[in-house]
Amino acid sequence: MSGQTVLVVIDVQNIMFETPGYTPFEGERVLGNIQTLIARAREHGVPVHYIQHTTEGMGTEFEKDSHNWLIRPEIAPKDGDRVSMKTSYDAFWKTDFDANLKEMGADRLIFCGLQTECCVDTTVRSALAHGYDSVLVGDAHTSYDNGVITGEQIVAHHNQTLNRRFCQVIPTQDVCFD
Repeated sequence: MSGQTVLVVIDVQNIMFETPGYTPFEGERVLGNIQTLIARAREHGVPVHYIQHTTEGMGTEFEKDSHNWLIRPEIAPKDGDRVSMKTSYDAFWKTDFDANLKEMGADRLIFCGLQTECCVDTTVRSALAHGYDSVLVGDAHTSYDNGVITGEQIVAHHNQTLNRRFCQVIPTQDVCFD
């Protein structure tokens, strides 16, 4: 099967919303947009593939099966959804992500999630290098103020930088799953 679109949800895990002192820019709005994208993808029979950051070792921030590590309950995977665990910023590096996409016949990826300047940026750029046509949903990814620039500026900068070079950036309302 070729020509398959896949919605990719990156690192929307409890820790990203519950770490004291780190509030994602418009996090609740972004989470709502991600919920909308997932619902629309499922309505159109488009696969949803989750990326879940994982660290090795007991007591680490993203320890497997810990509360921090869990995907937010509002958007939790359902039967039939795929989940790839990663240990780096790039969802393609040393994971089953690319193999899963190839198995599904994917050629178009629609990205959303966290953290804009880390895992979202790295994975979107890597998708191009792996031969995928990509869309970044510009109002469905976010980050935190970092002491130099705000989360809002980070999102705006990455939307501008990635658009037309590495992917197409569009708002949630314009995403087409047909």
